[in-house]
Amino acid sequence: MARASATKRIVENCWVLVGEHKRPFWHARRVRPTRGKPASVEFDAAWVLRREEEQGDVVGFYHTHPSGPPQPSSRDDRTMRAWAGALGKPLLCLIEADGAVAAFRYDDDESAGAQLAACERFARSVVIAYEADRAHDKQGKARHDGQ
Repeated sequence: MARASATKRIVENCWVLVGEHKRPFWHARRVRPTRGKPASVEFDAAWVLRREEEQGDVVGFYHTHPSGPPQPSSRDDRTMRAWAGALGKPLLCLIEADGAVAAFRYDDDESAGAQLAACERFARSVVIAYEADRAHDKQGKARHDGQ
């Protein structure tokens, strides 16, 4: 008799992020979860467009990379640029891998994803991401003109 595999199939998961962006913070909640394949996942694009038209609060997408790094793939880059251009506003791309969450901001249909300083996931599907202030250097110290 053949035994069923004890290994659970690992697939990507995706959520739509709804919330607000009040610089330097992004406050969001993960909604509309979907399961995909080991290296890809889709979401309900019609729902995203409807939500944005009705509420104006779509701030991006959260997905997992179960067997990859927490960095955007070339498909992630293309998808995020297209959505940022279509919605006409910056969007977040949050990627979870090995328990860590990395955050990237896409400003429009031509921008490269800019990594944010920090991102944390909390209970009740809440996510907060932080963009380092452009007036501060990488160590968080204020820059002064001429220095």
